Amino acid sequence: MPRISGSSHGSGIQAVLLALSTLEYLAQRRSAVGVTELAQAFDTTKSRMHRHLQTLVSAGYILQDQSSDRYRVSARLMALGDAVSENFELSDAARSAMHELRDSLGHAVAVSSPEADGVRIVAVLRGRSDVEIGVKPGSLLNFHDTAQGKAALAFGDPAVLHQVLAQDLPASTEHTITDPAALAAEIERIKARGLAISPNETVIGLNALAAPVFGALGRYVGAIAIVDLVQFLAETPTDEQTRRVRAAAVQISEHLGFRAES
Repeated sequence: MPRISGSSHGSGIQAVLLALSTLEYLAQRRSAVGVTELAQAFDTTKSRMHRHLQTLVSAGYILQDQSSDRYRVSARLMALGDAVSENFELSDAARSAMHELRDSLGHAVAVSSPEADGVRIVAVLRGRSDVEIGVKPGSLLNFHDTAQGKAALAFGDPAVLHQVLAQDLPASTEHTITDPAALAAEIERIKARGLAISPNETVIGLNALAAPVFGALGRYVGAIAIVDLVQFLAETPTDEQTRRVRAAAVQISEHLGFRAES
């Protein structure tokens, strides 16, 4: 957490920074938080933190539990987040990164977001090949046999991974991972390398390389992937392919407000 101290922190930029950082901190907690924890998190005094908390309470963005004196976000803040989300969807944030990725590599590009039963393709960009390769917008892809789906299992809600591993894993091709233990091991490898791949697992001859996208609060919100024939996107992607897909995911995440920890 940033240090919020010194004579200037009660006004101007430092005050705004502390208010916004406090809202982010509270939004990421499932339970109410006390002033002592917040002061420690931002390396400031309890009295200074208390003044800022009362300002946020007065503005209606956080609530104070009268019995415990602990703080949590309010419905007003959640409504504000919903309003922002409705006006800045993942597909909008991804548009420039998608074009840069397609123009640099030539492959088709797809962006997906997770749902209860799979990952939904929310935006696509055709590749530069004479043969059209890709997925249709609105398609719902499986979790276990697509690069986008496996990215969701690796970086999304852990409960979804547990649910998928407890179900039957149907084979789309002879290369589809259908053993839960093997899929669990694959997910661990994806977490380690930060990329997911699915050569011949959905359709023979087709491959995809996906990287995770994170929202402002650090939660997984989707993936960006390149899609092409295995002769152009091999089981072991080139260094340029992996570098550019990672860079595109970072760019979209930053557009959504994500800040990686240093």
